[in-house]
Amino acid sequence: MGIFISKLPQKLRTQAQTYLVKDKATAPSNASILGKAYVKQVDVVVAQWARGPEILISTKTMASSFAKNLPNRFEEAYGDAKNLRGRHPLAVIGFVFLLHSSVQVNEPASYERALDMLRKLRAEYDVYDSTAVVMADWTPGDGSSVQVRHDLVPEDLSINQFFRVSIDAVLARTPIDMHVQVRERRETRELPVQDEDVAAHHSEETISEGS
Repeated sequence: MGIFISKLPQKLRTQAQTYLVKDKATAPSNASILGKAYVKQVDVVVAQWARGPEILISTKTMASSFAKNLPNRFEEAYGDAKNLRGRHPLAVIGFVFLLHSSVQVNEPASYERALDMLRKLRAEYDVYDSTAVVMADWTPGDGSSVQVRHDLVPEDLSINQFFRVSIDAVLARTPIDMHVQVRERRETRELPVQDEDVAAHHSEETISEGS
């Protein structure tokens, strides 16, 4: 759908995008993905018609009662990843955990447990490919002021490494003629192959003109 809209003339593209975001059947605000055992709602999905889901990212937020709720959060995360992996073994599955920075001062043991569990969630090949923690200051119930605390996050759980690992995994699991532009930017060179999606579009245009 996105590829089709991007090829439309500018005026028609704007109109199509406006109608598309209003149609919840075509562009739902909630992404529900069928796993091996049950349907799981995820927060970020990157998918293509021919390839299916390529990136599935789930998020959790915790602002208080860390010691009480932390085990449940990770039990849920572990089960969700196993469920999604069972049906989509080649999809890149990621987990981002947003924590209120007060955990580092008020419950340092919970803070360390959270970091440890995030590392363990990606230790097995069939759970998560990438995990990250985002530490932030905010007043619960008031989203007007949020301060991200990069200084409280270890590099191996930073959001930068999360995106790096996720993109690397996608490129490693797809042929060279897919995501060509991304590969060229990562390698800072031009690849002598044509992107499969571009080639397919040109083929469709040729068939249309011939008919």
